[in-house]
Amino acid sequence: MKNITILLLSLFSFSLFTSCDLESIDNGDLDGFWHLERVDTLSTGGSADLSQSKLFWAFEVKLMSLQGGSDGFFFRFRQTSDSLTIFTPYYNRGHDEGEGSGDIPVTDPSAMKQYGIDSLEVHYKKEALSGKKMVLRSRRLRLYFRKF
Repeated sequence: MKNITILLLSLFSFSLFTSCDLESIDNGDLDGFWHLERVDTLSTGGSADLSQSKLFWAFEVKLMSLQGGSDGFFFRFRQTSDSLTIFTPYYNRGHDEGEGSGDIPVTDPSAMKQYGIDSLEVHYKKEALSGKKMVLRSRRLRLYFRKF
């Protein structure tokens, strides 16, 4: 009887572990917490030094979050070896902000300007991406990051 109980417990435990389907996506060097340090405007040659700011982009699985500014945001993203596209932005509103709080779709891209984002969907060329630095270029802007 003891052997049957051990066998049943073992089978039950094994089935728990094999039935769980945890999604694991390796985004390579993109994964992690990135400090936005500079934004260049390509058409004018202007540059904004943000190295003393606390603006961060963070990537994990299929979500990107923007943190540190007056509002936080979530985006979905897709990447290839040489590009990154961010889309479907939502405000990241905490549960402690009262009734009806939660993730609210962004309809005005100007709310994200402090993070160097000027559109609800942006396609970037990866000019550099390593374990320490990232440079992204859109049609209008070049963004410089340091991994934190």
